[in-house]
Amino acid sequence: MTASTAIPRHSGGTAARATGGQPEGNRRALRRLIEMRRTYPPGPFIAAIEQALRYGLFDLTCLEDLILKQVDGDFFALNTAEPDDA
Repeated sequence: MTASTAIPRHSGGTAARATGGQPEGNRRALRRLIEMRRTYPPGPFIAAIEQALRYGLFDLTCLEDLILKQVDGDFFALNTAEPDDA
């Protein structure tokens, strides 16, 4: 499963379930989900969505927590080999 096929298929269902099917809430949830997709690396994002779907979690706050657990410190690519100039 590639990122281009996995994200749209999982994302729409997650956004709809997270808002209880309310039209305005759906747009807001979908915007938030898209923002998460832009913010976080694709691997942890997809893994968190798959895990959320497996357990029936559709709260976007919980989804974001799962994404952060998947990232687990790899979010920022810091070069620790060079000493600080401070």
